[in-house]
Amino acid sequence: MGNYQDYTRMLTLLTPQLVLVVGVLFAALWNLFAPKAKGLTPIVCLISLAISGYFLTTQVGLTEVLCGGLFTIDPLYSVFSIVAVAVGALVVLISMGYDHLFGRNRGEYYAILMTAVLSNLFLAGSTDLIMLFVALETLSVCCVLLTSFTKKDVRSGEATLKYLLSTAATTATLLYGLSFLYGLTGATSFAAIRDSLSMGSQAAPSFFMLLLLTLVISAICFKLSVVPFHMWTPDVYEGAPTPVTAFLSIGSKAGGFVVAMRLLLIVFAQSQAQWMVILGALAIFSMIAGNLIALAQNSLKRMLAYSSIAHVGYILIGLIAASESGLSALVFYVIVYGLMNLGAFAGAVLVSNEIGSDRIEDYAGLIRKRPLTALAMALCLLNLAGLPIPPAGFFAKVFIFTAGAHIQTQFLGLPLGWVLVAVALITSVPAIYYYSRVVILMIVPEPSEKVASLPGAQAPRPWVGSPQEAPALALLLCTVMVAAAGTISVNSLMNVSRLAVGSMALRSEAGTPISLAPKADTVPIASRGFDAPLFQ
Repeated sequence: MGNYQDYTRMLTLLTPQLVLVVGVLFAALWNLFAPKAKGLTPIVCLISLAISGYFLTTQVGLTEVLCGGLFTIDPLYSVFSIVAVAVGALVVLISMGYDHLFGRNRGEYYAILMTAVLSNLFLAGSTDLIMLFVALETLSVCCVLLTSFTKKDVRSGEATLKYLLSTAATTATLLYGLSFLYGLTGATSFAAIRDSLSMGSQAAPSFFMLLLLTLVISAICFKLSVVPFHMWTPDVYEGAPTPVTAFLSIGSKAGGFVVAMRLLLIVFAQSQAQWMVILGALAIFSMIAGNLIALAQNSLKRMLAYSSIAHVGYILIGLIAASESGLSALVFYVIVYGLMNLGAFAGAVLVSNEIGSDRIEDYAGLIRKRPLTALAMALCLLNLAGLPIPPAGFFAKVFIFTAGAHIQTQFLGLPLGWVLVAVALITSVPAIYYYSRVVILMIVPEPSEKVASLPGAQAPRPWVGSPQEAPALALLLCTVMVAAAGTISVNSLMNVSRLAVGSMALRSEAGTPISLAPKADTVPIASRGFDAPLFQ
């Protein structure tokens, strides 16, 4: 076993997680012992997230392998963990304007939300099947619990049941695939499994390997809401509390993309030719179905649910490219998409608290009563459409499409990259329509009946029990960061994205495979026991 210095070093590196554990315990116990001071709970959560984020920034560029390969601190972990913490902080701010609906369960809500963020941190650094499964299931359970927090809402109960059943089926599928993977290689470490599988990489892939790959990809696609594993998404987005929907739209998806990158680029690196085609077909279906079905939605939350399916299809192009430019474009897109989506949901909370509806028609004329909210939401929605206003969303798509155009793998007799980019460009047209429809309704027509009944900007507002300054601050922060991401911070974000993906690329920028031969000093699988050192 490792010595005292090793354990001390490990605890130091896990300080961000330990800080979040303190925040979880405080949120769970504070309301029990001091119910009259329950307003402090989200404040302490924000403080713990800020402290955790600070420690994570000090680890960017660091590479350490902990606990014999169970957990790895590397730039990918650091960047996605910072994203997870930032998403958690913004969702806490949004929740502060919504938690009056949770009644006496506010403390439990924030405790579970913080646990979900903590799970994302462990998920981002998982490089072992056991660690991966525990972190992923903890995140899934937290998401199911958060979905059910508006107990008196029938839609919330229905959404929770659908999400729970879908999650249970996906868990069984994933565990089935992972058990096959362990039985085939005799290892749980990603690196050891990769090296074991690479020994037979010269032969044509067997039916068993294709089945194994299909099981793992199906579980990943459920977490990412990829067609046809998306059926839970619209109902859960509509029925869940709006702050929870905001977290599901980017918090859990960011964790899903980390899992996809580590499994497909490390464990299944030698099977890239197979999973590229599978993911390419799924990305095409997601872009088409997500954008076309979103056209027919009357609920803003359901529209954003289907549009998120389409956005996942766009992001998958970067993963399929598997080049440095493609993977860095993926990270850039995830960051920018998170800011745009959280801004849209923050505006939705502000508006729904006053008009009690998320129907798109009820947003008509919002600019006449709440001009700042309408303009901020319009900026986020137009960027989600990919319009250069400012060009954050536009740049995200340009980077992804440029990387995708270099994919040379054949698909239906054509280069897969050309097919993906062509479908992405064509399906971007309906996306511009349904996002712009909301913006036009907010800005151009006469106010709807519910908007017209709102008090004036200077009149006292009949808030329903929660301070609205917090979601307003979240909307302001998202708007400013989206504007910065499309102007002064483009190069900085791309540099961070390149740092995150590091040497994970499987292909060069020209689309040719990079050699993935096992390293000469690879530790034999049979000798990798539980007495491995904490650091390697």
